[in-house]
Amino acid sequence: MLKNLLKNVQRPELDFSSLKKPRKPNTYLMSPPDYCQYIPKTISPIFEVSMAELAKSFEAIALAEPRTEKLGSREIGKELQVDYVQYSKLIGYPDTITVRFIDLGNGSSTLAVFSRAHYGYRDFGVNEARIKDWMRKLDLALKNGSNKA
Repeated sequence: MLKNLLKNVQRPELDFSSLKKPRKPNTYLMSPPDYCQYIPKTISPIFEVSMAELAKSFEAIALAEPRTEKLGSREIGKELQVDYVQYSKLIGYPDTITVRFIDLGNGSSTLAVFSRAHYGYRDFGVNEARIKDWMRKLDLALKNGSNKA
């Protein structure tokens, strides 16, 4: 019952270009430099794969995680933005993860990721740990994929 109530959170569309530092520290931002209105905690790496391949690989990583679902996606110009939700194990608190895939041209791409809790004030590093783990898995998957070619 509580998990069903927690699922009904407000998720306004995220615009990375106007994203400002939230008042609560229960978020984590990784992005290219000067992509948002506040400095990201981590600068996004550049990948030597197309934006479509990066998005496909990231989605495979995200959806392989427990209690994670895709909420939706939309094209923004030449970029792709996707929203995911991951629920905490015990109570089912939802964290929303928004990812913008950015085509850099010449077969390279990058991404911006904003992960945030909807309940509480602190997240005890959960959002940061999640994204760092997903990025480690993404890097490994892309390296293994390129080794197979």
